[in-house]
Amino acid sequence: MKVRNNLTIYLSLLATLILDSIYLSSSFQVIKPTFVLLALIYWNIALPDKVGIGLSLVIGIIVDFIEGSVLGTYPLLFVLVAYLCQRFFYQFRVMKIVQQSIILFVLFFFIKQYLTIDFSFSYGSNLNLFNSGNLLITFLYSLLSAIAWPVLFYCLRYSRRRWIQN
Repeated sequence: MKVRNNLTIYLSLLATLILDSIYLSSSFQVIKPTFVLLALIYWNIALPDKVGIGLSLVIGIIVDFIEGSVLGTYPLLFVLVAYLCQRFFYQFRVMKIVQQSIILFVLFFFIKQYLTIDFSFSYGSNLNLFNSGNLLITFLYSLLSAIAWPVLFYCLRYSRRRWIQN
């Protein structure tokens, strides 16, 4: 049973990694939600004893290689989010799905700003965080992530209830 439990978790993370790896048009690519991070948030909240900071670190390194970003950007981000999920999963778990989406909207707003800062420093561009174009991209990214949360939440919850035995 334990192998099947872990296999379900790893397959869902692999599916979201593949979904994140699909390249769409460049205008949609910058606002596309990070599905693997949403899945990590779900698994850290649903099964905090099985998915933790170590797995988030490994997934972050894999995302770093897939995205071709500076090594350490995504692992730091994923570990921080996993820590917050592990720390506050009792409070987050009992909230309604709309409240969870609002909290994730704010979280993903800060995540996108962090990624913008990191990528602007690493590539030497002269990007202002508070110009209207960047704020619009950040807002749309956060909004799409908050909208994708209930869909991913219910899909992963169905698979957890169907395949994972406690």
